Amino acid sequence: MRKKVLFLLMIFSVALSAQIKKTTPLTIDDMTDRITYGYREANNRKIDIIVIHSTYYVNADSFSVQGVLKQFKQYGVGAHYIIDRDGNIRMMVKEKDVAFHAGKSELPGTNRRMLNTNSIGIEIINTPTTPPTDQQMESLIYLVQDIKKRYPIQYVVRHSDIAPGRKTDPWCFNWAVFNQMLEYSQSEF
Repeated sequence: MRKKVLFLLMIFSVALSAQIKKTTPLTIDDMTDRITYGYREANNRKIDIIVIHSTYYVNADSFSVQGVLKQFKQYGVGAHYIIDRDGNIRMMVKEKDVAFHAGKSELPGTNRRMLNTNSIGIEIINTPTTPPTDQQMESLIYLVQDIKKRYPIQYVVRHSDIAPGRKTDPWCFNWAVFNQMLEYSQSEF
């Protein structure tokens, strides 16, 4: 019973925060950290998937955006968006282009593979032992809802859902609470 009450209180507090954010929309920085690697230009993509990831810088400051971008460049990967610890959203790859974020992947319950072509990738900066901040969760909800306004999104999945056994992110991420927040915010937008 106590766990259920705590769960409901957490959903209520995050939903209330999301309600406040709704009156002061977040901005998306689409120029500062645009990457020149980890993607290919494309036109007329049929986007119906959003993939949620976690990432961090393995050296020094785990939460350094510049450190994460340095690693992405080293491995030739990218994502459309990255959300820093303060909840700032940065667009790294234009949505029309294919970002290399999903790798070898398969959508559960379908025969669809190699999902980069049909998906938008969102990276949250957190470690395997440090959960996303409230600001990151608010920004993530806002961003997912914003993307849903532009595309017929049918699937919002975790990286671990599409690459089981290979990927474990997003880390320290309560998927049930996220889905409740997403459902609640959908009725508010």
